[in-house]
Amino acid sequence: MGEILSISPALEDYLETILNLYEKNNIVRITDIAEKLNIAKASATQAVKALINLKLLKHDKYGPIELTKEGREYAERIRQRHRILKKFLIEVLNIKPEIAEKDACLMEHVVSCATMEGLVRFLENNVNLKEKKGEISVSKKHVLTLDKLSIGTRGKIIKIASEGEIRRRIMDMGLTTGAEFKVEAVAPLGDPIEISVRGYHLSLRKKEVADIYVEVI
Repeated sequence: MGEILSISPALEDYLETILNLYEKNNIVRITDIAEKLNIAKASATQAVKALINLKLLKHDKYGPIELTKEGREYAERIRQRHRILKKFLIEVLNIKPEIAEKDACLMEHVVSCATMEGLVRFLENNVNLKEKKGEISVSKKHVLTLDKLSIGTRGKIIKIASEGEIRRRIMDMGLTTGAEFKVEAVAPLGDPIEISVRGYHLSLRKKEVADIYVEVI
């Protein structure tokens, strides 16, 4: 892959999920992606179309989804980057795995491409974290979890790390990656939080939004 391609964090998540599903089952369908990410099939279909337009996927009507050569290389780079960061946090800094998982996501989405490349290269060469090297493409953004935002802040959802029923409830309310919102009110103790999104208002518990990563806009 000669030129480094940069795609949104949401599409990176889809691409990595497709790679993992393919390696596990040797076949990937829209239903598999929707089930794995706990989202609607329509959302998965939209993301797949976007990745096809970027020439990272192939998908014939009614057939399985396939990674192109470029798509596989990109997905492997995303996974490698995340593994190295998480491994460093757990094995070197003694961070708990559940915290390391979240912090690795934040690091991937916040620092510049140059810094990330330098950091991964340093970790590979000096901290005995052996992983295959690869190109890394990320953009510099101000990323926080939604529960950290103050009244009046506008943001865009870039990743939902919640799982299970909380994730399903969040998605059902229309809080999906790429959705823009504004924090309208915060209760005195920080819970609940009221936001406006897609033309309506939502009151959310702090624990529901603590795993929603957003870019401040």
